[in-house]
Formats: sequence, structure tokens, C-alpha cells
Amino acid sequence: MRFLLVLYHFVHFASAIFSDAYVDMRFLLRSEKDCIFFQVHQPHSQMDISVSTLNTEYPLSVELFSPSGSLAHQTPASGRNYFKFPASSGEFHEIGDFQLCVTSRHIRQPVQVSLIVVIYEKNANNIDVASNLKRIKQGFDETRMTLQNFERITLNIDEKLKTMKTEQAKRAFVEKIDRSHIETAFEMINFWHILKFTR
Repeated sequence: MRFLLVLYHFVHFASAIFSDAYVDMRFLLRSEKDCIFFQVHQPHSQMDISVSTLNTEYPLSVELFSPSGSLAHQTPASGRNYFKFPASSGEFHEIGDFQLCVTSRHIRQPVQVSLIVVIYEKNANNIDVASNLKRIKQGFDETRMTLQNFERITLNIDEKLKTMKTEQAKRAFVEKIDRSHIETAFEMINFWHILKFTR
């Protein structure tokens, strides 16, 4: 399952962790209302959503809008908001852009907010983030092995090229010596031939 989180308005993050089906982020709520948009590309059974203020019980209300634009869920103002959508696991979710809005009508100063979103597969099993990381590591290891093999092959080719250059130099030297001997022999033949006919 893949979903893309697109953020608007939230500019000041303390931290954020993203994966295929898990988001854990901290941000400062500076205005009365801020919204997050995220895209879900595959069918899934349920979402766990947790929104809470940090180091305070500042009241927040949360609204979740479906891709069709209808209000899917709304929580009363509270310092800690947690809900499942849909309430019963296994119901079909829409695919597309979801909108999550956090509202605080009594905000006087920026409030640090924690947002956690977990998306479950259609069979209601949470996507194993660790296995995703393992898959990424495996892909990295395979790429590294490929690069090592490429380096080994390149070094092998380089060694063979050096050997070929050495052999070519040897052959050129031998050919030069042979040519010199042939020229000397030819000159001697001419010399003795001239002596023979001048007697």
C-alpha cells in the first residue's frame, strides 16, 4: 500500500516519520485551522488516526473528509483525539485524496501537535514497516553486490587490458628485432651477390 502525504500550511516541524502506511509527525499549530491532504492509492480496511497536543491538554477538534468531499468523521474538542475510520474494520474505503483538518477556536499561541496515522491493509493486518525497511535494506545490499561485481569485472578487464598492452609491446619489440635481422641478412645477401659478380 502506498500513500503520498502532501502538506499545506504546516511549515514548522519538530520531527516527521513517513512510510508506506505510517505517519508520525510533530508540528506547530499557529492558526485556528490547518489541514493535511494525503492520497491513498489502494483499497484498505481501516485507518487509525491520533491527534493530540504535546505538553498540554489544549482542546482540538479533528475533521476527516473523504475523497468525495463529504465529512467522514468529526471529533469533539479535546486535548487527545483518537478514532478509527471506518469504525468497523473491513468496510471498503474510497481511494483518492483524504483531508484531515485540525481546529482550535481558542488558540492564543502556537501549539505543538502530534499526528499519527496508521493505514491497515484490506485484510485488516497492519503493513509491517519493519519488513518494508528490510526489503529496502535487501535492495540496497543487492545493489551494493551488483556494484561490487561491476567493480570486480572492471578491475578484471583493466588487468586484462594491461596484460594485452604488455604482450603487444613484447610483440612489437620482437617484430622490430626480426625486421632488423631480416634487413641485415638482406644486406649481406646483396653484399655477397655483388662480390660474386665482380670477380
